[in-house]
Amino acid sequence: MNGVATLPESGFDVRFSLWRHGDAAVRAMPNTHLGDRVLGGDVADEAHQIHQSGARFVSVEPVVDLGGRPGTEHMIPVLSFIRELTSYGLEVDWRAQLEPGGPEWWVFSHLFPPAVLEGPRGDEVLAAWRARYHMRRCFLRRGPGFVQIRDRRHAGLRRLTISDGPHRLPADVHERLRGRGDRGRRQRHRVVQGRRARLRGGVRRGPRR
Repeated sequence: MNGVATLPESGFDVRFSLWRHGDAAVRAMPNTHLGDRVLGGDVADEAHQIHQSGARFVSVEPVVDLGGRPGTEHMIPVLSFIRELTSYGLEVDWRAQLEPGGPEWWVFSHLFPPAVLEGPRGDEVLAAWRARYHMRRCFLRRGPGFVQIRDRRHAGLRRLTISDGPHRLPADVHERLRGRGDRGRRQRHRVVQGRRARLRGGVRRGPRR
């Protein structure tokens, strides 16, 4: 895992729209809509550019299947994109679909809550998601010779400390995180969420919160 999610060559387009503000009344005012785009390339860089543009509300078009079933791999970059936007503190307007027998909702609870959640107990789950959501539910902190994942998505605080050794983050990830100031700290926050998902089975086999 290199911390960079890109769109697969599947012909699946992820369309999104940008606004300066999340309030619906403000979005109706002139000069608040910053345009419509199609996601492509490095989703981390795309999210950074969106934040730099002054956008603070992003509406993502496709319904995101959270079931993790074979054939839904094209959803992974969409979730990664939402994760990246969340890490910048942006509001994300997106719709999600739970599936019977799929991952528990809390696997995704570090993401900005969806506007609509379809599937089993969708309204109940969405209310709980919104009530419990806060920034930094799952993030990474880096110290001399170690990185630590701090995960509050479920059942209190869990920590995973990776010291220098066979299970440390790949060297290319450390290189990207080194010497980037504020952006580096945000990138560390984003890298952990993707890596934590994979360390625990995460998005690939049916994301866990």
